[in-house]
Amino acid sequence: MSIAQAWLLECGESLAIAVGDHEMVELLQAQQCHHVPGAPYYCSQVLLRDEEIIPVMDVDALHRGAAPLPFDSYLCLLQYQDAPHAALKQLAVRIRRAPDRIQVDDAQMCEFPADFDSSLLKPLALSCFTHHAKPVLVIDIAELCSAGFRDLACKLHQSDSGLLASG
Repeated sequence: MSIAQAWLLECGESLAIAVGDHEMVELLQAQQCHHVPGAPYYCSQVLLRDEEIIPVMDVDALHRGAAPLPFDSYLCLLQYQDAPHAALKQLAVRIRRAPDRIQVDDAQMCEFPADFDSSLLKPLALSCFTHHAKPVLVIDIAELCSAGFRDLACKLHQSDSGLLASG
């Protein structure tokens, strides 16, 4: 049995994701974000921090394939690499409450939720496990931030809803 440490991020009312210890950087509260005209609906804001522009992602909006729901949120600052030995990049993810540090083992693995087949997160899914009887997705953060995924998400969103979500 393999045990790993992870951070549990509640991105929406019915969506939780887990990220590894090495991906979590910081929890941010009451940060001023700036709207980016023409950006995809799920990533239409940026955070200016330490002279860097950091995209702010609403993973719940991406999962639902619809505009973000208004709620008071935290920002979870994550880091990732898009290639081995590449420089670290950062991403801020909207979450509903402060993250929990959890342990995950192989016995918690489960099938993806029934509504997952229609989710725009499906191409990013690495695995799924249960935590307190709720499914938790493990997604590829680097792929979430890739231009290829952005193009796919915009295409799928346009065909599903007829809305223009360009980026």
